[in-house]
Amino acid sequence: MNYRTILLATATVMFAGAANAEDFTGSLYLPGAGKVLSNTSIQYDRTKLKHNGGAAEDFRVAEEITYGVTDNFAVVAELGNQFDTKGLTNQEYNNDHNFDYTIGAKYNMRNGNWLAQIGGSYYTFNPKSWYGHRNTNSRWYKQVEANAQLGYAMQDGWTPYTSFTATSPIDQADRTMEYSWFNGVHKSGNKYAVDAGIRYDFVLDGTNTNTWWAQAEANYFVKDNVAVGVFGDYYLGGNYSDVVDYSYTVGINAKVLF
Repeated sequence: MNYRTILLATATVMFAGAANAEDFTGSLYLPGAGKVLSNTSIQYDRTKLKHNGGAAEDFRVAEEITYGVTDNFAVVAELGNQFDTKGLTNQEYNNDHNFDYTIGAKYNMRNGNWLAQIGGSYYTFNPKSWYGHRNTNSRWYKQVEANAQLGYAMQDGWTPYTSFTATSPIDQADRTMEYSWFNGVHKSGNKYAVDAGIRYDFVLDGTNTNTWWAQAEANYFVKDNVAVGVFGDYYLGGNYSDVVDYSYTVGINAKVLF
């Protein structure tokens, strides 16, 4: 084998390895047994009301850890903090230490090109810590969530998928169920991954509340196990169109697979 042949063979192997690098940025992904996926995110939310109604703003930082118990089953934990920073929030909280906590599990299934995932989680925070003892008597808001996803892995890294989520508070007399249905597509590339679609949030409690959102995320693979990205959503319409001028979320994230 001559020198030129060796170079061509080496380049082919390197390209194939890069093209087949693991995409850990999609919602259907779970780390394999013994692996850990870290997702650090910073996000800003703003809703502007019509008729001089003012604006609502929130600034949040979160760290989510997903641990692969097996190749198809993982446990998930997240710690978040809502800040009270002037200029980035409405300063409705007691201070800048407003923690919330989530713990859950996810299970993946595959049949040929069909991908499926089911999951559940428990979310809680302490309103007295967030708003101060003088402003509320509530202790430890509790919420459960169930999610199911179905996708189809196509050629060239395209995966159209649908995701349905049901959320409800517990330990409350009035336990309103909230639903969210997302339909979109995930695209994996050599150095990037993008995800985009339409989300429909609704409540079936007599009020028939509904809102439509455009939602997207884009990530760039700095290394095979490190990706940085941007994400966000934008309010398209629904029940609140008469009072909401605009509403959106923007954020940045860093994902690391250990």
